[in-house]
Parts: sequence; C-alpha cells; structure tokens
Amino acid sequence: MLAAVSVWRARDDLQVGRRAVKAAKAHASAGELADARPLPYLRQARARFARAHHRVTSPIVAPLRVVPVIGRQLRSVGALSKAAAGVAATGSDAVERAQRLLKEPHDAGPVRVAFVRRMAALARGTRARVTGLDLGPRLGLIGPLSHAYNELADDLSRLDTSLARGVAAADAVADLLAGPHRYLVFAANNGEMRAGSGMFLSVGELTTNNGTIELGDMAPSGGLLVPAGRVPLTGDIAARWGWIKPTEDFRNLMVSPRFDAMAPLAAQMWQALGRPPVDGVLAMDPLTLRAVLAATGSVDVNGLRIGADNVVDELLLHQYERYGQEADKATRHQQLGQIARAAFDAFNTGGFSTTKLAQGLTDAVAGRHLLVWSARPAEQGGWRAAGVDGGLEPDSMLLALANAGGNKLDQFVRVGARLQLHPTGDHTDAVLRIRVRNTTPAAEPPYVAGPFPDTGLEAGEYRGFLAVSLPSRTRTAAFDGHPALAVAGPDGPTSVVGRELRLRRGETADLVLRFRLTGRHGSIRVEPSARVPAIHWVYGDASWEDQSGRVVVY
Repeated sequence: MLAAVSVWRARDDLQVGRRAVKAAKAHASAGELADARPLPYLRQARARFARAHHRVTSPIVAPLRVVPVIGRQLRSVGALSKAAAGVAATGSDAVERAQRLLKEPHDAGPVRVAFVRRMAALARGTRARVTGLDLGPRLGLIGPLSHAYNELADDLSRLDTSLARGVAAADAVADLLAGPHRYLVFAANNGEMRAGSGMFLSVGELTTNNGTIELGDMAPSGGLLVPAGRVPLTGDIAARWGWIKPTEDFRNLMVSPRFDAMAPLAAQMWQALGRPPVDGVLAMDPLTLRAVLAATGSVDVNGLRIGADNVVDELLLHQYERYGQEADKATRHQQLGQIARAAFDAFNTGGFSTTKLAQGLTDAVAGRHLLVWSARPAEQGGWRAAGVDGGLEPDSMLLALANAGGNKLDQFVRVGARLQLHPTGDHTDAVLRIRVRNTTPAAEPPYVAGPFPDTGLEAGEYRGFLAVSLPSRTRTAAFDGHPALAVAGPDGPTSVVGRELRLRRGETADLVLRFRLTGRHGSIRVEPSARVPAIHWVYGDASWEDQSGRVVVY
C-alpha cells in the first residue's frame, strides 16, 4: 500500500514538473532569459523531478522493482525523473550565470569580445552537462511512459541542437569582432527581390578590430559592373543561372537562394574590380537595421529621426517618395549609407540592451534578413552551424519571386502558398498552390511603380520570375498550363523549377505547381523567403508567415 502511494505521488510530481518545463519553454526568448522569467519554473521542475526520483527509488518501492513488467516501468520513471531533474538544474544554473554576465559592463570593444567568448563558454559547458544523460530502458514501456521517454529524448535533441548553434554563433561573432577582418557588405532591398534575399543595391566594406565595427562608404552596386569572363561560372550555377550573367552585375546575384554559393562569387567579383581581398561577405536588409536600432535607439540622419519603428518603411518606400527624381539618386544612396553607419556607430558607442540586440538579430537570421559567409573554413563552419550562412538543405523548399521590372513593387505584391502532400504507393504526390496579388497603389512615384525604360511595362505593372527550390528527392515538377519552364534542374542540394510572371496593378494570378517526391513519409523544411510582407503559408490545419523556417511532416 505504501509503495503504491509513493508511486502515485511520484506521478503527481512528474506531471507538475512537466507543466513547469512547458512554462519555462514559453518564456525562453532572449529578453525573457535576461529577465530570468524561466527561472522559477525551472527551479520548480527541478524540485518536482528530484522528488519523483526519490519516491520511485526509495526502499519502500524496492519490492516492486523486481517485478518483471512493473519493475521496468519503475526503472524507467527513476531514470527519466533523474535526467529531467538534471536538465532543469542545468537550465536554472545557466540562466543564473547568464544573468550575472549580462549585468557586467561590456560596452568597450575588447570587453565586448571577452563577453561573447564567455557566453560561448557558458553554452558549451551547458551542452556538456546535458549530453549523454541516461534515460533508462526504452523498450517495453506502457503508453504514457513511452510518450514521456520520446518527449524527453526529443527535447534533449532539440536542446543539443540549439546549444550547438549558440556555441557556433557566439564563437563566430567573437572571432568576427576580434578581427582584424575585412568583409564585403551588401545592403539588400526587399522592395526589389531576388531569391531568399532582397536585391544587392548598395555595396561597401566593413572592418572589425578589437570589438569595434566600422562601415565604409556604401556605393550603388549598379555602377560596379565586372567585365565578362573575369569571374567564371561552373556547376549548377552555370547550368541553371548562367543566362542572367550573375558574375557581371552584383544585382544579379541571389537568383539562386544559396548565399553560401553566391557570396564566394561576390568576393571574386570585388577583387576582379581591383579591390583588396575580403575575409567574408555579409548581406543585410532594412529588417537587420531595425534589429540594431531597436537595441541601440534611434539615430539622426540629415534631420530625420530614424529608429526601429520607421527604418523599414523609410528604406523600402519613403526615401524613394522623398528622393524620387533621377537628380536625387546621389542623395538617396548617401542617406542609405548614413543610416547604416549611424547604426554601427551606435553599436560601437555601447550603452544598449545586449539581450534586445541578440533577440533582434536572432529574428533577422531566422528570416534570412542577415546572411554571412566567411572565406575561412573554420569561421564558415561556425556561420553554417549558426544557421546564418544562407545555405539550403536536401529537404529544403523555398518559394521565391524575383523582380525583373526594375521597380520597387515587391512590397506591394502579396504572395500566399498552400502545400498539399498525398502519399501514394511508394511515392508522395505534392501540390503547391500559389496566389500572387499586385496591390500597388496608384499614387506611387515612377521610381517605385515604374515603368523602367525599355521594359514595355505599364506603371504599377509587376514582372518577375517565380522559382521554387524543391527537396532533392523531387522526381518530376511542372506548373499547370505552363509546360515551358524558364529554369529546371539541380541547384546544389535542391532542385529548382521556375517560370515568368507578369501582373498589372490590381491583378491576381493563381498558379499550381505539381511535383512528386520519392517515399511515402518524410519532412520538408519550408525556408523563409525574406519577403516584406512575408509569404503566408498553409499546410493542413497549420498556417504561418514565413518569417522563419517551418518543418512539415507527412
């Protein structure tokens, strides 16, 4: 009787502990971690799991542990509760240590580098503590215990991945800040899209040394054309995208969303123009600047107060309305560089919220608004592990609509996608239904709405290139009613299919892409497009805006 009571109470402890863990997960953003909001929940989980472990391993319960079936369940509860208590204890210790680190001053350059390295060490140590925990027997468990085992195993796997990315990101950021490094920097414009990024309309150099960042003058990329043949194309890039000549014009890079393949070409192009070699390439768009300004505060640029609340609208639209004439081009390009430099100057000055900056940049990375590549293999490995390299995986799917009209209409083009997957026989038939709406207002200036000379477009008319990167296991793909594809075939770890699209102001296009995947079961990672506004996706009962990646399982 006493043994049964002890086991029943252990069950209650485990349920309370699991609820506490879920509450801690709900408060795991960078800002909430800095405020220690998960800490009470983690402490409660640690206490309850530890008490559950004590109850099921006490001498009172010992006689039941030798019973064949019941004993296995009890041994499982004992191991799982001990492991869960260990994870909760490690989490609470990590939050407490992170809090202490965040309270220390880290505004000066060298101190800032040391701070990032200490955060990397904290993540590395935390990962070591939760690696290899004994979860007990896996086979022969009853339903609820089997579910609890799988849930904890999945949580530990995700935690390990998250910590590994945190370590890699912190190491890479520390190395970049420590320098000395020279990076090629592109200002991407989401009003004129490429695949998985805005078009690279401005270019400059960023140098880092001893914790400080300096951004040089930004120049229009359209004025820096590379002579034909200086940077050769090979492989899938040449086969799929050679016709657009991406290595002759920086604006034609990112026709493929594979930043990890396009960035090395950009570095070669820069050197082909007689510029010094760079250690890496960084692409950022207005949403990255918004993340920086949200942490550092607003800045003054030519009498304008630019902050997180208006920088995106300013760079995507208002600057073109204000400086929409051809004679104002230089002023507009100068303003873009001034805003970016002011943001980095504010970073160097310090006195900002580190947690707010970390959360903002994390969101920017998740949405492909910040992309980084390094020519140094070890550093590139860090950027890749941190998920900021812009590469695709064999299970990736990315929907892109690239602008081919020379206008800034992407901010007015709404894109929605509905994915349907139907396992049949030894394969899966997939249908991707895409709706594109051109909602361009009538009052936009010509520099925004066009028409660009020699395009044959009307004002407000959108011409683009719709391309879908599909998982490597795709065998056939075609658009309904459009057998001729502008591009089709392997593109790195994925396959790509694409067609042209043209929409007058107010028009809507509905397109259907049908493709076949090998195998009846699997998963697809729907990658973010970096579009502003984001693409609205639907799969089954789930819907989301593609501001970060989403895995769908079938």
